[in-house]
Amino acid sequence: MTRNRSSKRCDNEDSNNESPADKPKSKRIKISEAAKKVVPVPAKKPTVNVLRTLSDLSFQGWSPGRFSHGHKNLKLAAMNHVNKLRVVKGYRPFDRRITFMTWHPKKPTVLAVGSKGGDIIFWDYNEPKHEHMINGQGPGGSIQAMKFDVVDPSKIYTASITGLVCKQDFYGRNTQVFLETDNKDHWYTSLDVSFTGKVMLAGDNKGYVRILSVDGEQISQIRLHKQKVTHAEFNPREPWLISTASIDHTVKLWDIRNVKPKPEALHILNHNKPVNSAYFSLAHGNRLLTTDQHSELRIYEGPLWNHARTIAHPHRQFQHLTPIKAYWHPLEDIVIAGRYPDPNFPGYTTAELRTIDFFDADTGKILTQIIPHFKNGIISLNRFDAIGNVMVSGMGWDILVWKPFYPDGQDEKEDDEPTKFKEAETPEHFIKKKRGGGKTKKID
Repeated sequence: MTRNRSSKRCDNEDSNNESPADKPKSKRIKISEAAKKVVPVPAKKPTVNVLRTLSDLSFQGWSPGRFSHGHKNLKLAAMNHVNKLRVVKGYRPFDRRITFMTWHPKKPTVLAVGSKGGDIIFWDYNEPKHEHMINGQGPGGSIQAMKFDVVDPSKIYTASITGLVCKQDFYGRNTQVFLETDNKDHWYTSLDVSFTGKVMLAGDNKGYVRILSVDGEQISQIRLHKQKVTHAEFNPREPWLISTASIDHTVKLWDIRNVKPKPEALHILNHNKPVNSAYFSLAHGNRLLTTDQHSELRIYEGPLWNHARTIAHPHRQFQHLTPIKAYWHPLEDIVIAGRYPDPNFPGYTTAELRTIDFFDADTGKILTQIIPHFKNGIISLNRFDAIGNVMVSGMGWDILVWKPFYPDGQDEKEDDEPTKFKEAETPEHFIKKKRGGGKTKKID
């Protein structure tokens, strides 16, 4: 199935911007005034459904020590680590932009990366290039979501614009198709799997969410939104609780145990713009982070899922840009979001840099901003590994690997020396795959 879609590429670089490499401390930059803006939420008396509240109180995401000294020390340690991050490797395996990234559940140095052309690579970042690749169809094949099978981590669940939801091995030889639209105007946009409950979610561009077993047996098909579902996710602490986001300006929370032909949402969280994502916090599971398609990051807090705060942040939508989706640090409630400077955004400054911004979820205040020292592209996706040590970023066609750098006299691994870049790690020599051939070459 070939979509009649434009294959026009968007180069994510801006050669006119001043290179941060010219600055003596390029990794740490002055926080812009625009980044400091936090919009308070007016206090209002909530309307509480008693039965719903009692059900929500079974939610186990809360930790009494969250506001203790231990909590503050952990956040401080996490940010000290972030402030030492440097890009140690760059890799360009695709001829189209990156659309999704996820870490392998059992191999801490391996990740899967999907592209707009439907290609998927499985890459150990310690190696110069990927070992395994699944070739996509090209235009109209965009990978929208992926999830490793934790039972058999040599396989991965995928949802794509081809209209397929399937499970594939690393070689693309053993493909198990669960859903297929067979319609160029109907495709899948989101995916998540609960291996605890042995249930899978798949959202589509019509507002429907399919619920299946992990083996592909369809349990139900329900219309949860009026328009395209951009995100569907299980809560990491309470697998019965799911979040869905849509371009219909809403995020909704559901109890999967109470699935009906016309289900009632536990909570409906209205937004001013279409919403790209709604991620539960990785560390505690008791917060929800939403990213709209313009300039708002919102944080909601359980168990009642009240709107705690809004962070003003420029990340407007653009047709040829992978949507920016804010994400969580795995160890603490720290928000991570790529910045797309907007001249119309309050506080904008001339030649404002395309940073990765880190925010404190407790206050909404910015903690720090980091940027690659050699390249100033728009960074749409950021993912830390499970222990919060290494971060990978998706910047246009490029995968960036960030590791901490410690000055002389501190603990440091021999191979983590960002001041000594290999050829393939400089912007002039990103490794690029020849489509169809599987070989690599250096870009001169």
